Amino acid sequence: FGPSLSDSASSRHPGITRALDLPIVSPTSGGMDCLPGVASFFAKIFTGVSSFFAPMMKRSRVGLVGRKVHSTLDPKTRGSAGMGLPEAMKPETVDTVAATAPVVAPKALDITKTFYGGMIKDYPSLLSYFNPAHNVPISEHQPQALAGSVVAYASNIRDLSPLLVPSGPVMAICHRHCALCIVPPQYVVVHDNLMAAVGKILGSVVTPEIAAAWSEAVLFLAKACIDTEESLYQMAERRSGGWSGLEIFEVSDIKQVAEGIKSFTFRAPRGSPLVGQPFEFTEGQYLTLKVDPEGDGLTAPRHYTVTSPPGVDFLQCTVKKIPGGKVSTYLHEKLSVGDKVQLTAPFGIFTLESAKEPSVLMSAGIGVTPMLNFSKALGKNVKLIVHVDRTPESFAYRSVFAESGQPLLQKFTKEQGLGRPSPKALVEETLEKAGADNNFYICGPPSWMEQISAELQKAGAKSVMTEVFGSQLAQSGCPFQAKGSGCPLKGAA
Repeated sequence: FGPSLSDSASSRHPGITRALDLPIVSPTSGGMDCLPGVASFFAKIFTGVSSFFAPMMKRSRVGLVGRKVHSTLDPKTRGSAGMGLPEAMKPETVDTVAATAPVVAPKALDITKTFYGGMIKDYPSLLSYFNPAHNVPISEHQPQALAGSVVAYASNIRDLSPLLVPSGPVMAICHRHCALCIVPPQYVVVHDNLMAAVGKILGSVVTPEIAAAWSEAVLFLAKACIDTEESLYQMAERRSGGWSGLEIFEVSDIKQVAEGIKSFTFRAPRGSPLVGQPFEFTEGQYLTLKVDPEGDGLTAPRHYTVTSPPGVDFLQCTVKKIPGGKVSTYLHEKLSVGDKVQLTAPFGIFTLESAKEPSVLMSAGIGVTPMLNFSKALGKNVKLIVHVDRTPESFAYRSVFAESGQPLLQKFTKEQGLGRPSPKALVEETLEKAGADNNFYICGPPSWMEQISAELQKAGAKSVMTEVFGSQLAQSGCPFQAKGSGCPLKGAA
């Protein structure tokens, strides 16, 4: 399996080498007859981008007058123009991918483990994008996430709309890519190595026709993601205090906010075009922080919910020290006021559906961080705040919630030997106090979120949204939201 990139793509990005020598198919050859429904693919995801940022753009329009767009990204590597990527998939491509998805699905994890192992070996600089604790050979977390993405895409190939909801998989992945400063040439590397992995795992089962179909499908999705991410980059640049790419910030304050938890405040240093700018973002979005504990530039960025309010001239995140965690330990033990770090602008899809609708906030442990700005934005529309933690001393920002005037239900697992309440019992108590006709926002350990979400859905909750830590599709349940018929990815994995 070799690359299927046109010469225009390789000439635009001459530094990208090919996985193997033999091409599969040229994405610009033959007719690209658009299937019903596929033509609206880009329109739907761009609508999602616009709807995501519209409220903040309205708020910050006055501050944008005369402001120069700021980006540290290389303008030569932005957008899909000139890469020769397909505008649409041929009908036979869709038919072939749909027909072979059941064959690929059982082998998807083997394919993605091979993909990551080979790609990181050939391109060690990519270690700066992946937390090694989540990837092969240490963990299968990242390969499971990609396997879930591949299967979800193939299973929905005839109707991609379930993946295109504003807070769904495609948008979540694109937000994460922008937070990591992913640029189009890297999609070339992904395509080549993924195709090589498919060939290695499936072998002779894959005919030239099957190879061509999967190659074109991957390239079409690459174009969709590239164009969506370019729109997100541009939206982020247009926000008040906005930028794209990694930008240098200075640590201006560090505070202990609970046992094992510190807040870190960052300001633009003197001479930066961002000095004094009010930073606009959507409540619940995360900040991406890059530090270099080992001095080799290969430590992957980490993502932490923004805990400063929108519209102030600083950014803040709140970090729990994780035993054995390289970055969290470095932040807690080594980082000092005056040190420089790199940040990318806030991104993320775990945001409020509406600040005007009755809502319940449910969190456990460090999952409390997005609830800080949610509670402020919702005000009297918070019907109940529910938090589970070990002790009162480990509950970050406990005093802020206690003084908010919003109803607060606290459960401490180490107090009086009560242990952690079961998801069923916690949901029953929550609904007794607040009712089911609310938007429910959940953030905490993945298994806890999945169990709480399932209990809420069984009980008829109006709408359930959960945060996703790390990789977007690695969870067994729906990692995004459940409303009405539930998760669009059920049955895809």
